[in-house]
Amino acid sequence: MKLPVLSGREVVAALRRLGFVEIHRKGSHVKMEHRDGRRIVFPFHDEIDRYTLKGALADADIDLTEFLDQIR
Repeated sequence: MKLPVLSGREVVAALRRLGFVEIHRKGSHVKMEHRDGRRIVFPFHDEIDRYTLKGALADADIDLTEFLDQIR
């Protein structure tokens, strides 16, 4: 499944809907954590490379279709 090109703001909003909260931001990177302990780190840019985002979602064990359902 191909991810659309998303901004950092769109990714943060989708992850918040999935139950993640922002725990740290330094420079251009954001770290978010779920209450079950999963963490994700990704660049907060105007456009996030889709392969970088896909890898970060896989590392955090976030289902791609579930994530895409949260994008508005």
